[in-house]
Amino acid sequence: MWVALALGAALLTSFNPILYKRILQDAEPLVVVWGVTLLALPLLGLFTLALTPQFPHLDGLFFFSVLGSAGLNVVAHLASTKALKLEDASLVTPLLIFSPVFTVLISAVFLGETPSARGVLGVALVLIGAYWLNRSSADWLAPFKALTFKPGVGLVLLAGLLWAVTPLFEKTAIRHTLPDSPRFVAFVATALIAISLTPAVAVSGRSVIGKLFLHRREWSLAALIAGSAPILGYTAFSLGFVGYVTTLFRLSTIMTVLWGSLFLKERSLAQRLPGSLMMAAGAILIAL
Repeated sequence: MWVALALGAALLTSFNPILYKRILQDAEPLVVVWGVTLLALPLLGLFTLALTPQFPHLDGLFFFSVLGSAGLNVVAHLASTKALKLEDASLVTPLLIFSPVFTVLISAVFLGETPSARGVLGVALVLIGAYWLNRSSADWLAPFKALTFKPGVGLVLLAGLLWAVTPLFEKTAIRHTLPDSPRFVAFVATALIAISLTPAVAVSGRSVIGKLFLHRREWSLAALIAGSAPILGYTAFSLGFVGYVTTLFRLSTIMTVLWGSLFLKERSLAQRLPGSLMMAAGAILIAL
């Protein structure tokens, strides 16, 4: 069950970079993240009410975890959205699959969990895939130059690092609702993101916010995804292991490479898709 939910969330979110890329032609990353999150709240609230039979009992660790998740998600969303504004979606999005690598490193340092040989192989595949993703046939040093000279790459790696940690907060928050209510956690965390961004957006002025309306269709579709994908994703967290679920989420990056070629006419699909597939294979080995 959790596998189907995780894959459903991955499929839905794979369209987000394409939609965001179009909105970002006119709007700023801060406004895009805020606008999509705010517009998603009514739908997310309806799902929460419909699927939550009773208001759950909450404790102090729930509030700490949901605040931690929201805070890290704010930074991660802004970083990844800014990266999309700077670079091609098919280049930036696959790099998010570094999250499982970060998870392995963090657990090894702070929890003493030494990765298995299969985990090390997974890390190697992800790194080789990332190299392949940025390599050009004319210049084998292109990946290192990309990491040096492309701010978008650094931003998306930051987002990937943060998104390697947020599932731990979200799983903890779910466990500290009684009865378990992943939908309620999803709604509260999303609402906190919108609330925390509102003051900065308000300072930006109406003219900046108004640019969202230049892309009403993309904005509405992105909000529809943001209002439904967390229901699938958080429910998958409650049923399966965080590492497995997160890895399946990252398979959305491969789909985004395809969407970037189909809808945005981005080039170098033949170059980037094999690297993306190798990174996905590495992430699956890490999760296993």
